[in-house]
Amino acid sequence: MVLVEVIAGLFVAIWLLAQWWQRSAKNYWKKIGIPYIPGRPFIGSGFVFKQSMGEFFMDLYNDPGTKNEPIAGFYFFHKPSLLIRDPELIKRILVTDFNVFMDRIFSSDPISDTVGVNLLPMVKGEKWKKVRFGISPVFTGNKLKNFFLIVKQTCDEFDVKLAADTAKGTAEYDVKHLSGLLTVDMIAQCFFGVKANSLTNPKSEFYENANAMTEFTLRQTFAFFCGGFFPEYAQTLKITLFPRSVNKFLQETINYVMSNREASGVKCNDLIDILITMKKTQKEIFDGDVLVGQAATFLAAGYETTSSAISFALYSLAKHPEVQEKLRKEILEEIEKSGGVTYEGIHNLEYTNMVIQETLRMYPSLTVLDRIYMPQDNEPYSLEPHHPSSIPKGISVYIPTFGIHRDPNFYPNPETFNPERFRDISNDPQSKYMFLSFGLGPRQCLGARFGMIQMKMALISILRNYRVE
Repeated sequence: MVLVEVIAGLFVAIWLLAQWWQRSAKNYWKKIGIPYIPGRPFIGSGFVFKQSMGEFFMDLYNDPGTKNEPIAGFYFFHKPSLLIRDPELIKRILVTDFNVFMDRIFSSDPISDTVGVNLLPMVKGEKWKKVRFGISPVFTGNKLKNFFLIVKQTCDEFDVKLAADTAKGTAEYDVKHLSGLLTVDMIAQCFFGVKANSLTNPKSEFYENANAMTEFTLRQTFAFFCGGFFPEYAQTLKITLFPRSVNKFLQETINYVMSNREASGVKCNDLIDILITMKKTQKEIFDGDVLVGQAATFLAAGYETTSSAISFALYSLAKHPEVQEKLRKEILEEIEKSGGVTYEGIHNLEYTNMVIQETLRMYPSLTVLDRIYMPQDNEPYSLEPHHPSSIPKGISVYIPTFGIHRDPNFYPNPETFNPERFRDISNDPQSKYMFLSFGLGPRQCLGARFGMIQMKMALISILRNYRVE
């Protein structure tokens, strides 16, 4: 009898705690004056691993109780967070008021993850400004032209592989795997000055480690979950962005390539040259794993985003053969006009641009953009005139790219793959704040133009000689 009473008492206590939790969460947002997504007891709107991150935030974006509001408060377990829907507020947070929304939320352990904490997307505050400024010369116009020649050479090797594979007829591929091999070879040669040869050896060290950097094992799922939503515990939990074996590979590879380059005195006009210059001229910032972290940025971000985008583009073209034929026609006409594949020629491919943009709209690499409000003082941030309220220092802010890209108010018939829509909206000044695949503002993707070159060249290599089904 006593046991029954104890169990009943526990259930009552848990129920009362849940009620208090819900009421205190509601009162928090009510006090600030912001509409609120209730969520569930204890976990609030907590992510429960049953859907992708993009789908999770799209559900919040489409919450029926707040969907017509420019903003919505929600709780992620114990943390109050803010969802942004309004285009002008998005512009303010990512561009106009960037100085107080500079940092991303994710954190890892600065002691055990000396590579991860130094990735450009993870660096915070004034250090980020200095690192970004130092790395920016990698993507000047002249360097992009040099990179194009390397990418073209890699695509020539890709053509040889495809020709051999299809010599007796059609060939079937895991397209993500195929795109990954091609992308890694491009990145290794352009940024590291190394021939990875992944296309001929799918078990190459570069490909294996690039894949391990982005593969969602149980360990990495835990790391991304905790580092992204509970960054204050990153050091306690010893969160690392990549497996230790990957960090070791990156450290050994970058240090080896840099040492050889310094000893030879050869200039290749690539990332390694820039890292060596920064090491010599800005020793107080660029040393050790800070340099390795920048190289890791290009490998991790460039591999996953570009190989995924190529895969989704091919998937969409296979589902829409009429789009594929129109794209093939443009590519073949440009090649004939230019006498081959040229740097200037790929920039004339208007329809190809639209196909890539539509692919990135439906399947954005960055499914959510996150920022944290961190002013130098403790002044709250006013949301007027968009909303008559303010948010306190330390609030996490989320901009749901995936939800915005599939919002019929911005993109009519959003579930339809329609490249032509980007011909129609290109002159709309608001549209650039609603296309967020590369981010926006000072923290937008530094390698966006290089990524576009990679995607175009991959599509050209395949579609000039083949059809995708």
